[in-house]
Amino acid sequence: MGFLRRLFSLGGGDRRITHPVFGQLRLMPAKLSAYWEGETELLGRPFSLAIEAPGGTEPGPAQVAFFERYTSHPDAAFEKGADLLVGEYEQWLRKPFPADWREAFAWVALSIPADGDELKPWDLSFECLQGVAARRHFTCYIEREHVVRVEVSG
Repeated sequence: MGFLRRLFSLGGGDRRITHPVFGQLRLMPAKLSAYWEGETELLGRPFSLAIEAPGGTEPGPAQVAFFERYTSHPDAAFEKGADLLVGEYEQWLRKPFPADWREAFAWVALSIPADGDELKPWDLSFECLQGVAARRHFTCYIEREHVVRVEVSG
């Protein structure tokens, strides 16, 4: 019974750590795993993190490398989802996408898969900066290195 309770538990202790790269993190139990939740800053804006933590493990070097690979080159993050992001933007705003993606979006969130493995599911979110979609989040869901869908929320 203990295994099933842990497997499906949404409760748990309030475990927090200070990571040298990610800063203050809080472990968030989930149904089948857990993740570290935190907030840092990127390009002068708040930036949310969700770092997969199988078994409650602390973030490892591969997850740090994943984070640094994208945050040191935000264009790579946008390019990852550009094909679907541009279409969603144009559908919502009914106008052409600007030449510079930073006029349309601010990158605001990233999830980091276990072991920093890009073949595992992960996501990134952009906040729209214009028109009727302003402040809505456009989240790209990535599986096996490809964006499989974009969801708009907010």
